[in-house]
Parts: sequence; C-alpha cells; structure tokens
Amino acid sequence: MTSLNFATPGRRLAAFAALLSLPFAYLTQGLFMAASDGDVTRFHDGLDMMTLSAEAADLFYLGMWTDVLGYYLIFLPVLIYAWKLLRDLDEMLTDLAMLCGLIYCLMGTFGAVTMAGAFDALRASASAAPDQAAAAWEATIGGQWRGLWLMEAILAAIWLGGLAKLLGSAGLKGLGIGAGVLAAIWVLQFATWHAGLAEVSDAALALVVLLSPLWAAWLGLSLLRAGTASQTVSQTA
Repeated sequence: MTSLNFATPGRRLAAFAALLSLPFAYLTQGLFMAASDGDVTRFHDGLDMMTLSAEAADLFYLGMWTDVLGYYLIFLPVLIYAWKLLRDLDEMLTDLAMLCGLIYCLMGTFGAVTMAGAFDALRASASAAPDQAAAAWEATIGGQWRGLWLMEAILAAIWLGGLAKLLGSAGLKGLGIGAGVLAAIWVLQFATWHAGLAEVSDAALALVVLLSPLWAAWLGLSLLRAGTASQTVSQTA
C-alpha cells in the first residue's frame, strides 16, 4: 500500500467541489421531475416539449444548466487534484483514467448546454412551425441519447474503473469499491442499451445518477478529513 501526499495543492478546492456537486445534482433531478410532472420520458416527445407551459419550460432549461454543475464541470478541480495525487501510484493508469474523466466532464458540459440552447431556440419558433420544431427537438435529444450520452458511459466507466484500482492501491478501499460499483453500472447501462434492453438501461442510468452524488460527497468529506489528519501529524511531529 502506498501512502498519498494529501498536502498536494488543491485538496480543499477539490473537496468542496465534490461536496457541492451533491446539491446541484439533486436539484437537477428535482427540476426535471417538476418540469415533466414526474415522467421524464416526455422529454423525448417533440410536440409535448414544444407545448410545455412557460413555467415547465423554464424549469427544464434551468435543469440543463444545473446539470453542468451537478455532474460535469464542477468535477474539474477534483480531476486535476486526483491526477496530481495519484500519478505516482501508476502513471499510465492515472493518465488514462483522468483523461477519460476530463473528456467525460467536457463532453457532458457541451451536451447539456447544447440541449439548453436548442430547446430555447426551438420553443421560440414553435408557434410558427410546431411540427418542424418538434422534429428538430426529437433529432437533437435522440442524437444526444444514442451518441453523446452512450459515449459518456464508456468514458465514465474507464475513469471510475481506473480510479477504483488506484484508490484501492492507496488503501482507500471503501471509496475504491464505490467507484468500481459506479463503473460497473455505467458498463451495464451501455451494454443493455445495445442489447435492446432499454428498460434495464434506463434503470441503470437512473441508479448511477442517484448514487454518483453520494459517492462524490463521500470523496469530498474524505479529502477534508485527510487534510485534517495530515495537519495533526505534522503538528505532532
């Protein structure tokens, strides 16, 4: 087991970023549920989306932006810190895992803001050409769902799977197991989609979306505790 140098600069920022992801993530899910009256499959229905009430449309639009903070962009400080912290354990695995994590965060951010922008623009023109706007929305979300989001599953699985191995090697077995479980769920989501088991894939996606913020908060608390422990040891010495 290799000890980690938690004095590496950026620990507190990474910890608070991980902790802040939890409220933003669950706020996102709450906004989506409120916008869809509890049925998020409505988001794939173009005509339904183009005729949402103004309040529901605002909730959906806001949800796409909080999605960026709950699941994607907010993890950049965590990734950069982990990259520096873990690289001495296994340089190749760390580089591969963190690079996939970085691409995942950026790809998810671009996807979410694209969805927000497309939705806002299409709703603005829906009154003049509702059928065309509905078709354009279905093409937009369909492309995201069948392309970008499935690619995210692969990237997240590599990132979290590599992180699981690295954390386990560093003696952080609980966090490592948690990351490994999330990686396995992402693999399940990807595999069952391509196997034609859409309901299983959707259930796996819902599960990982709910569990990921809890794991992130656990990671954030662990980083804060690690810093406190390091300071105590230093003062004792």
